Amino acid sequence: MNKEKVAREVYNVVHDYEQPIETTVMIRTAPKRISLPPSLIVFQAAAYLCATKLNASTNRILMFFFAKSAYENYIGIDIKTLMEELNLSKPTVVNGLKELETNNILIKYQNVHDNRRHDYFINPITAWKGNSFTREKRIKEIKTKDPSQLDLFGE
Repeated sequence: MNKEKVAREVYNVVHDYEQPIETTVMIRTAPKRISLPPSLIVFQAAAYLCATKLNASTNRILMFFFAKSAYENYIGIDIKTLMEELNLSKPTVVNGLKELETNNILIKYQNVHDNRRHDYFINPITAWKGNSFTREKRIKEIKTKDPSQLDLFGE
């Protein structure tokens, strides 16, 4: 919206009256939103715990999950793909996933379409990709199902 055009229109409306009237007009414009590249917020406390308590291969898997997470922290990936992408052995990947689950960094759900697969979500206390309203909604949802899932490293 052009400020000069708005000012001209207001001036015309006010001066169309037969008797002069006193008018105060405030025009507020919202700043333009800057388009950002896809990003994920990693919370400092969780990052510290991961850096100090997880082994190196588990951290590699976590960083890969951070890079590949979709909106609202969804990750749909299988063990074979993780093995190929990260050049890790199957036992290393399985143990890394188990470590991430045990420490509540990842939340694992059964895939709704394929019972042989699992879907993963990064715990919203660890990191978040999305807006703050959906994060709070997800946290409340987890609290009603199993509040212990929100405890990172049992803390």
